[in-house]
Amino acid sequence: MKTKYSDKENFSNFWKEEIADSFFFQIHRIKRAIFRRTNALMNDAGITLQLEQLPLLMILQHKSLSQRELSDKTMRDKSSILRSITALEKKNLVEVVKDKLDKRKNIVSLTNEGITLAKNIRTLMKKAEDEVMSVFTPNERLEALHAVRSYADKLEAL
Repeated sequence: MKTKYSDKENFSNFWKEEIADSFFFQIHRIKRAIFRRTNALMNDAGITLQLEQLPLLMILQHKSLSQRELSDKTMRDKSSILRSITALEKKNLVEVVKDKLDKRKNIVSLTNEGITLAKNIRTLMKKAEDEVMSVFTPNERLEALHAVRSYADKLEAL
């Protein structure tokens, strides 16, 4: 029969070998820190959106897209995109219209309110990133950005 001490020791070894030294886990911790700060700033500003809705607003800020294109760009399934679009539409942040050339396609665009909100969120995201990254020297920040961008580029090429 194992004692509590050996269970703790086993968990400690598991944590060290399987989780703490995991690249995925460390990336997740970075993402969580940035999202936590962004969520706090958004709550302070009275913005009540779900995290999965944010990329849609940011993407649509530059160009109207079909639901399929949004699904491809965000790497989310169609039903998930549809739920987010429906929620954003109810908040009058996006509008959906049939494509003039292909009636099977729905084109999603930001409303004026959506454009304003997207700009505000972009400002909050930048502020959150600056706050989180303030623990690094300017050189460390550049090195981290270069390394993470390089990793992302290589992984996307798989």
